[in-house]
Amino acid sequence: MQHDCVGIGTLACLPSFDFTSSFLLQNDPSLMYGFSSVDMVGPYNCNGSGTSINSTPEGTTDNRARRSNDERKKRRLASNRESARRSRVRKQRRLGELSAQVTELRDTNQRLLVELNHVIAKHTRVACENAELREEACDLQKRVNEMGVEGAEDATRTPLEVA
Repeated sequence: MQHDCVGIGTLACLPSFDFTSSFLLQNDPSLMYGFSSVDMVGPYNCNGSGTSINSTPEGTTDNRARRSNDERKKRRLASNRESARRSRVRKQRRLGELSAQVTELRDTNQRLLVELNHVIAKHTRVACENAELREEACDLQKRVNEMGVEGAEDATRTPLEVA
């Protein structure tokens, strides 16, 4: 029979102990044994020779580094979540501002269209009135020429030429 190689800070190879059945008890061995599956990877000698490998202080350094990395990862995730939240708030605020601007521009556009229609209507009335006045001026000119009034030469000139 082989000797037990159990000691403080060592991992023993006990031929009668089935490691695989122990790991099937729980999905996370770190909860049962106080170490993670990463700690179980290494050059363990389990050939039954009775030799053991001392655990190194690197394991504790690795654990600290892993915990530190986990904490950093948690902080980064929390920071990313907060950044995404702020981004969504900014986007929502910008969308609200743009919606208000769209409403304001539509109102302005509607007001300008109404004003443009008034100006076009006024222009049409003035153009019609101007055409009537030119026609009337032409008729008056013809009457003056037919009457043979003195100074007909001056009367043949248009009112714009006189001014």
